[in-house]
Amino acid sequence: MPTSIIIPAYNQLAYCRECVQSVLANTERPYRLILVDNGSTDGVSEYFDTVPGATVLHAPENLGFAGGVNLGLEAAEGHLLLLNSDTVVPAGWLGRLEEALLHSGDVGMVGPMSNCVSGSQQIDGLEFGSIEALNAYARDLAEQKRGVLRDVARLVGFCVLIRDTVAQAVGRFDEVYGIGNFEDDDYCLRVLRAGYRLCVAEDCFVFHYGSRTLLSMGMVNEAWRALIDKNQAIFEAKWQARPEERSDAIQQAVQMNKRAQAALAKGDPAGAIRMLKEAIEVAPYFERNYNDLGVILWEMGKQERAYHQFARALRFNPHSLEARENLRHAAEALDKRAEAETLLGRIREEKT
Repeated sequence: MPTSIIIPAYNQLAYCRECVQSVLANTERPYRLILVDNGSTDGVSEYFDTVPGATVLHAPENLGFAGGVNLGLEAAEGHLLLLNSDTVVPAGWLGRLEEALLHSGDVGMVGPMSNCVSGSQQIDGLEFGSIEALNAYARDLAEQKRGVLRDVARLVGFCVLIRDTVAQAVGRFDEVYGIGNFEDDDYCLRVLRAGYRLCVAEDCFVFHYGSRTLLSMGMVNEAWRALIDKNQAIFEAKWQARPEERSDAIQQAVQMNKRAQAALAKGDPAGAIRMLKEAIEVAPYFERNYNDLGVILWEMGKQERAYHQFARALRFNPHSLEARENLRHAAEALDKRAEAETLLGRIREEKT
């Protein structure tokens, strides 16, 4: 089934035209184009109606990014590609994102690298004088990073591909965030809690002018900061997200831990230990990897080293029941009960 590309827009005709033309010219994979006019007054509405083969939806007023996406969802099917109207896509872009999404059944959403985006999707110092230069850069990046996926805690909604079953399970975007900001964080967290991964396709690049719609609405300086603060407060009050749910490093470490467990199940404890040590380097404050490393070391008869790994896990998270039980068990076997109780008491004092 073709991917549904949803582009919501409010005014900014020149950017919308450039975006749509790049999609028409540079998308080789089958797709269905859904254009959502969010009550535009500068000709976007009329332009959208002229785009060949597009499904065009008109809202009577500006519904914001989430509202525009939700309107587009009513006409969508298959995987969903959400695209800001101030982007320019190079040749091969959709194919790279689709390949990343289908890399594994637990990948729920993927996004590209870009020149103007918050977080780890950003590539600094890029300027392009033509679409040919953009295409050349995208081709070079695809060759250098072919097939490279990186787990993250959030994807920026300027360009994101969502698996069809994930969209069905997670549902619509929350319109409480108004004209925009944090609706993509909200959706990403819901996808993570549904048990799916968020990944950056490092071999895919999409050009982004950045916040053109919001800037045209006067969202600059104090007004921009006020919008961010307001929506961040809504997000935090709604979700009370755990630190690991907002950390790219921990999301990467979780996947490395899974690969370590798979290696262990195949009878490769040395490989599992190597992967867990790499996971610890990525996220040295994530207690699970210390605990799991301790479990493997214990089973290999390296009890002293295992004991110290359980202790390290508790230093980072004194509330880990699994690490606490493992430490007590190890302490009893090694006749270190008093030492363990002293350690636990010290940890409690440090955390209060």
